[in-house]
Amino acid sequence: MPSKKKIKTKARGLTALSAVLPFRGRIALTYALTFAEDLLELSYPWATGLAIDGLIEHDYHQAIPIVLAWSMRAAMGCFRQMYDTRLYTQVYNRIVEDTILRQRRAGVEATSVAARSAMSREFVSFFEIDVPVVITALIAIIGSAVILLWYDLIIGGLAALLFVPVFFVNRIYIRVTSRLNHELNNQLEQEVGFIERVDPPEIREHFALVRSWRVKLSDAAALNWTIIEVLSILVFVAILLRATLLPATETGDIFAILVYVWRLMEGLDHIPTIVQQLTRLRDIGRRISQGASLEAVSETLEKTEPDAKPL
Repeated sequence: MPSKKKIKTKARGLTALSAVLPFRGRIALTYALTFAEDLLELSYPWATGLAIDGLIEHDYHQAIPIVLAWSMRAAMGCFRQMYDTRLYTQVYNRIVEDTILRQRRAGVEATSVAARSAMSREFVSFFEIDVPVVITALIAIIGSAVILLWYDLIIGGLAALLFVPVFFVNRIYIRVTSRLNHELNNQLEQEVGFIERVDPPEIREHFALVRSWRVKLSDAAALNWTIIEVLSILVFVAILLRATLLPATETGDIFAILVYVWRLMEGLDHIPTIVQQLTRLRDIGRRISQGASLEAVSETLEKTEPDAKPL
């Protein structure tokens, strides 16, 4: 009798990440432009404070930095937004075409493939929208903290204290959102099948479960955000008191300090959304990569030929 070996279907086709690699240079350009825009925006409070002090002293040349920074950022932002759309629609087409062809050849059900193809839009949106948000948040948080330290060590230290509870709160949040996103994506993969069967009770139950997982994710994000917000209020009041007590502080400096504090806290506000999206995309990326390529299946079949001819 021929020996029977289990056929393994390890994927060798494109994964979601490998599909993005050919575009890495163009994607890096969009991130570099985002980084430059955010640095220019980070200079706004300082440049505005400089302009305020200059206008009070009738030195109008001190308003030039804010005008230049704002104009340069507007030009960069216009180009980047138009370029992004052209780039990421091309990336999406590449991922979704490979996902459909590879997984259907590997025998994955059409309903699951349809759901994963829809999910791949979120994967591309991660690179197009979420990564720039991460860059912006990091620059706002780290850049503002450094500039606050430059203005006053105590103010900078108070702002940096926020990082400790934020870190520990989000470690717990990652575990919670990983589990919830896994359950949500499991349910979404079955959606096309429910629609095809047109069973009213089944459809109602499906969307009730989807709603339940989304509500739980939203509640977890809201709790995370609220904890950060309450801590931010306490730190902001402490910094405000310190700023008013600084010796020989000009009006423009106080304005800039308060705006940098707001910028830092706005960056922290983005953390729950970023963490939730990262955990969701990790699960989606794993699903998109499933399904062996046709070449992998052929090679496996060749390796599982009988060791001896049957009698």
